Amino acid sequence: MPSRDASRKSRVLLVNPPLWNPYAPHLAVPLLLAVLRRHGVAASALDLSAETMRFLLSEQGAGDYAAERGDLLSPRERDRFEAAGSAVDRAAAFLRSPESIEDVDGYRAATAVCHSVLDGVAALTPGAALSFDRFDLRDRPVGTRQVMRAVADPAHNPYCHVFERVLVPRLREMPELEIVGLSVSADSQLIAALTAARLVRRERPDVHITVGGNFVTRIADRLRPGHPFFDLVDSIVRYEGEESIVDLVDRLLAGRTLHGVAGILIPDGDELHRCPPSTASLGELPVPDFTDHPLTDGYLAPGPVLPVIASRSCAWKCAFCAIPFASDKFRIRAPEAVVAELDELHRRHGTRHFQFVDEILTVRSMRALSQGLADRDYRWYGETRFSPTIDRRLTDAMYAAGCRRLDLGLESYNQDVLDRMRKDVQASWIAPNLDALLASGISVHLFGIAGFPGEARWQTARTVEFAAATLARSRERYDVPDSTFGIGPFVLDALSPVAATPADFQVRVLHPDPTEDLQMTLRYDYLGPLPEPTSAEDLAVAARAERVLSSSLGTDDRPAEEVIFLRADQRKDRGADLGSDPGVRCPGPGWERLPLRPAGGWVIQRRSGQRTLLYEPRQGALLALPTRLLDALPGTAAELCATEEERDLLRTALHHHCLELADDGTGRLTSADQLTGDLLLRAAPGTELVRDGADAFLSSRTTGQRLRLSPSGAAVADLVAESGGGGRGGRGAGIRVADLESGFAPGSAPRLRTFVWRLLLTQLLSVESADRSPHQSTERR
Repeated sequence: MPSRDASRKSRVLLVNPPLWNPYAPHLAVPLLLAVLRRHGVAASALDLSAETMRFLLSEQGAGDYAAERGDLLSPRERDRFEAAGSAVDRAAAFLRSPESIEDVDGYRAATAVCHSVLDGVAALTPGAALSFDRFDLRDRPVGTRQVMRAVADPAHNPYCHVFERVLVPRLREMPELEIVGLSVSADSQLIAALTAARLVRRERPDVHITVGGNFVTRIADRLRPGHPFFDLVDSIVRYEGEESIVDLVDRLLAGRTLHGVAGILIPDGDELHRCPPSTASLGELPVPDFTDHPLTDGYLAPGPVLPVIASRSCAWKCAFCAIPFASDKFRIRAPEAVVAELDELHRRHGTRHFQFVDEILTVRSMRALSQGLADRDYRWYGETRFSPTIDRRLTDAMYAAGCRRLDLGLESYNQDVLDRMRKDVQASWIAPNLDALLASGISVHLFGIAGFPGEARWQTARTVEFAAATLARSRERYDVPDSTFGIGPFVLDALSPVAATPADFQVRVLHPDPTEDLQMTLRYDYLGPLPEPTSAEDLAVAARAERVLSSSLGTDDRPAEEVIFLRADQRKDRGADLGSDPGVRCPGPGWERLPLRPAGGWVIQRRSGQRTLLYEPRQGALLALPTRLLDALPGTAAELCATEEERDLLRTALHHHCLELADDGTGRLTSADQLTGDLLLRAAPGTELVRDGADAFLSSRTTGQRLRLSPSGAAVADLVAESGGGGRGGRGAGIRVADLESGFAPGSAPRLRTFVWRLLLTQLLSVESADRSPHQSTERR
């Protein structure tokens, strides 16, 4: 936070109004602050969004708000509000502490307390609904009349009360103040920004008030001469502001006209003067200045998790999205500049956690970051898109460089819908991309869109099923428990390609409500046909579509992205994992003598001559097998296969979970789930642990199998050997599965058993029951 003396001398105050993300600072104001300070301007910043949330989520602030209007609460509501208010200081402090990342139940309880306080504030504010993510008031930011009514209505606008206590004292402490800049990135900030402008105008009528940001840019073309907003603000800056803010401040402080400032929109007699915007050079951006932000105690997550960028805008033009049409051209920063920025932010603030707030992290950017950050101990996440060039080599490098989470625009798992959306994505890329990320230990969030024009409900259901299967695979196969999914209805943005050429999408845009002159979401009718299911797989999805869609369409109750990211960082590094890709079976020597059967979840899609096509609808996987072999199951490959090609097909089917081991009635283990704690593990005859420098291998002289081990895998082998279960000599006592698990961290048992199961399949370990009955072994006796 700035010193009181530095704040008093500031001539410019930059403000981020509520409500923005309460978990981390927004990038715009710190970046503009750095630009001004580099230029020698005495400037300071105020994260009014963070201060508003900090005020309301405090016993003093909530009590102060209730004291003015407590008669609006029923006795029961008052008791609940007072109970929550008495606990909210502790709850908010807990959410800001590192303990909130590990203590999931505590996090939920603290969040519930804060929500109860916000519910109480909403009950004291007729027509309001308040949450961590959004303050919805009686008047909405969709029409000029509603906005102007709200800014002067303390009964229905909680910002009036809060800003009197948070913003006004700050203004009175700044005698040198000449310019206030308000950054409005989203519609949720508009009423708050103009409420703040009204108070600035009242307190300091001599101060120039300018407004900028993405949302202001989007509505600027709708403003006409004499618009009421210009009673509250003096100028608007459209598009990027790094160059404009310096020119605007220089001109104002020198008493010169603002005509010619890039992107400026100002009243000019009976007209509005508009100047074309400029494009900022990303190579000249300074390191964002967060020194005025409450990084240690102002946000509802431990951290700080600081926002950074590797690029601006988006190179793609998806039909539903307005980003490329409401921002400047797409550019990528030099990777060395990004790395240097993270280094400097780490030096200033001690943080090692970063969020890339790019609209899209390209593969090029991710590859460069993986190289540039490989020797740093930072953690980061961002948003990307599916690509044929995302593979395990890249994702492993990203994980090693600190990537712990990625958000991806799934939108739909139907190729025809993706094509209508102009996503430039092939559905066949999606599952391999996700498997590569998850196998490397990177959690994912999938965005979905329901009901894009021309999409049928059964197609939406397929997307939901695929996403649910991905989350299950993330948890169960890859031990990545924090992947998430969210889906919402298609919204027609006024600046999107669909709105620009609605006939191309068989859409008719309906006439807007004339009182909603700021509304960016358009009403429409879809005039075209909806696709009918034709294949057996389509019909199966359609039959269960309503059941699927009647359930939750996404993890809307998930914690904030920052919290999930920090939890992902708490997971044990992949380098300490027991084995790679633990959910995929790796059948070793002797597998062909194990009885096989079709795995659950696969259905026959089509029989064609001697081949049968199998389909797994939840993962979207396809596999063709000889009909003769499929009809003969259960059985062993040695018994059924006539050629080496048929053996390879069955081995592939086992590897991809299309087949599974069957119980042949002998009591032989058929899955890792049967590894109970009382079973004894020993190294198989001829197996030894070999060390070569820092590397460790399990090697079998009997089968020739050789398996490279991670440090944890080598620790397992050491424990087995130390127990007398070594494979060189005789039959040692062995080690019980439960005793082996006790030597590892709590929660690692599923991965440990999967690793042991892999060693059993490859005949590098053997297992017996405690009474030494050999029939429990997976080995062929």
